[in-house]
Amino acid sequence: MNARILIIGDDPVLLRTRAEMLRDWQITAVSSREAAQALLTRNYDLLIFSQTVREPLARRLIAQARDLDPNTRVLAIYTEEDRKLGSSAYEVDLHNPGGLRLAVERMLAWRSDARKPT
Repeated sequence: MNARILIIGDDPVLLRTRAEMLRDWQITAVSSREAAQALLTRNYDLLIFSQTVREPLARRLIAQARDLDPNTRVLAIYTEEDRKLGSSAYEVDLHNPGGLRLAVERMLAWRSDARKPT
């Protein structure tokens, strides 16, 4: 699997754990402070936002990514306590242990000319 995935989060342990969980793909993991630069230096097939990234910043980074590529796929990780990003992102609930990997597979299978997975 050659898909390039950018994981954005502010908990180094979560970043490492998720990068390892998704090691079948080309993973880059960065803090939210490093994300804007990472988006400028490489194209990614999927952006994953950890629940540790505050919503306003996540929205700005999503807008930046979509300015660079309108078909950017975004996956937001959340818990029940977190506010959802809304229709701009496919969201995975962490209460489902296999949810992240399954959501990544679905997002990568989705093409801009196809319907978004539900």
